[in-house]
Amino acid sequence: MKKVIVYLLILIPLISFSQNWQIPEIDWEGKTETENNYVELLKLKDRNSLIVKIGYSSYWTKGQNSEFIVYQNGGKVKRFIVYQPNSTEFKTKVKRKRIKKKHYEYYWNYLRQCITGNKLKIDKSKLNITEKKGKEEGTVQSMSISDGANYHFQICQGKNYIAYGSYEPKVYIENEYPGSEERQKLVDLMNGFERLTEKY
Repeated sequence: MKKVIVYLLILIPLISFSQNWQIPEIDWEGKTETENNYVELLKLKDRNSLIVKIGYSSYWTKGQNSEFIVYQNGGKVKRFIVYQPNSTEFKTKVKRKRIKKKHYEYYWNYLRQCITGNKLKIDKSKLNITEKKGKEEGTVQSMSISDGANYHFQICQGKNYIAYGSYEPKVYIENEYPGSEERQKLVDLMNGFERLTEKY
């Protein structure tokens, strides 16, 4: 009897844990005609991998610096640092970063939180508003920022994708421009994934 109880105590966590390591259903924004090119870029064998991309670009970087988190059915999580230059004269740099097996669960937990908490649903029409009502009636106030950073977020699987982009969202949030709530959602979403990569 004791042996049966011990086996059950071992099996129950394993069963529930493995179920959590399946890529969840996502309400996708759109579908491309061809498979996303990140599968080739990151040399992934599992073509059904769920790929999360957090990227930043600016005039100064002369390209895009990105962090990729790759989720695979069965529980594996991979991480890559990628630099994609604007010019074809320079090569794209891809560097694999190791994630310890015991830390996979933190990545899966955050992904599930994003899906169940609707964190992936952002109104993209409000992410780049650069005008607001002026102090005097009938006037419009606008703000332009030179040499700022573009924020890029993308999640894709096969041909399915969700993608968001915003220019210097934090500055527009601080200055209370329309769309601040949606900009904040994007910043929080990206920060959540970045905190994972910094900690684990």
